[in-house]
Amino acid sequence: MLQRIQTLYIAIAFALTFLLLYVPMADLDMTGLTSAAGTVLAEKYSYTAIGVKQYLTDPNFSGAVSGYYSHSIALLILVILILLIDVFIVVLYKKRILQMRICIFNIMMNLGIYALFFLFVMTTSSEITSSLGVSTPMNYHLPLTFPVINCVLTYLAFRAIQKDEALVRSLDRIR
Repeated sequence: MLQRIQTLYIAIAFALTFLLLYVPMADLDMTGLTSAAGTVLAEKYSYTAIGVKQYLTDPNFSGAVSGYYSHSIALLILVILILLIDVFIVVLYKKRILQMRICIFNIMMNLGIYALFFLFVMTTSSEITSSLGVSTPMNYHLPLTFPVINCVLTYLAFRAIQKDEALVRSLDRIR
């Protein structure tokens, strides 16, 4: 039901997961570095759940020309699946046992984001740095913690659903 605390937990988890689609979790900043060919680079790569967005800064143009360098289809599908599961958890308020099982599955899926993200980062960053002939560290951002926060929120929702189920069972015993 909408007035339950677990709905609030899942709604916050949904919002954080939705933000993963647009907010960069990491970036690779190569502005000012000299490539192996001797040219000064003006590139920045931002990693989101959709893919790697490339920002090319043209010195003659005051803005930034952007486009996608690479897409992460597996990570995008996983994030969309987690969003659907969050909605599904809220809708199944009458089937608490199934709700609890889906919460556990959702926690595992959120941890799977890390595996896919770091695999994606390793493959694309090594591809980018080797093609340009430079070495620069990856900068990680706060949205990278969103899946862990989602795991905590989903666990809190699991505990609230468990308490509701215990309350319903105790009322059934009284009758």
